[in-house]
Amino acid sequence: NSEFGTQSLFLLYHQLGTALPAKSLEELLKGSDFVSLHVPETPETKNMITTKEISAMKKGAFLINASRGTVVDIPALANGLKSGHLAGAAVDVFPVEPFSNGKNFDSPLRNSPNTILSPHIGGSTEEAQSAIGVEVATALVKFLRTGMTLGSVNFPEVDLRPVASAKSVRVVNVHHNVPGVLKQVNKLLSDCNIEKQICDSKGSIAYLTADLEVNAETDIDAIVKGVSAMPENIMTRIVRF
Repeated sequence: NSEFGTQSLFLLYHQLGTALPAKSLEELLKGSDFVSLHVPETPETKNMITTKEISAMKKGAFLINASRGTVVDIPALANGLKSGHLAGAAVDVFPVEPFSNGKNFDSPLRNSPNTILSPHIGGSTEEAQSAIGVEVATALVKFLRTGMTLGSVNFPEVDLRPVASAKSVRVVNVHHNVPGVLKQVNKLLSDCNIEKQICDSKGSIAYLTADLEVNAETDIDAIVKGVSAMPENIMTRIVRF
């Protein structure tokens, strides 16, 4: 941010570029001229910004919320703007979103000074819908062709490179995330040369991929049948390149 003559603070779990980590939300609010919110909607983030937090912000600061509507107490924000404590706000999300174009939209933020209200339609434009369709289709094709699940939101994320050689195949297995499954699978794979193996989990689901070097004596169908017969198995298939 030095190119713009600014310094960023962040409240996050991981280091973010050249930004400085804040020890607490209060420290971040007190030290920022612009506060931008980028959090999901969870019980912990509901009303994350209320009268208390707005009062802790620097006088003349700006608040930007393009995350979720329940994160900010809207009446508290309106009071902070109308009292002059905050210099302005830009809000793209609301506890109750506008229903459609032309419908009357009422909010305590209407008529607040130096405030921009936008209708949260970025993901609903024709261009965005087209891009999302391409992105989803591309992700499905990659999963079917390679087993890659990068970008999944409710499934373990695994980024995979192509297999090492034309003699290799990839075993792709989804199973219940319980102890002992990997041991059982590796027992079935023990006669093969395992070139690469990845296992990751998310909640109750685990995802395993194993790249195997096969030859004329390898009974890959028997391996798939054995893994599929495990009580923990959800889905097993072979990816051939």
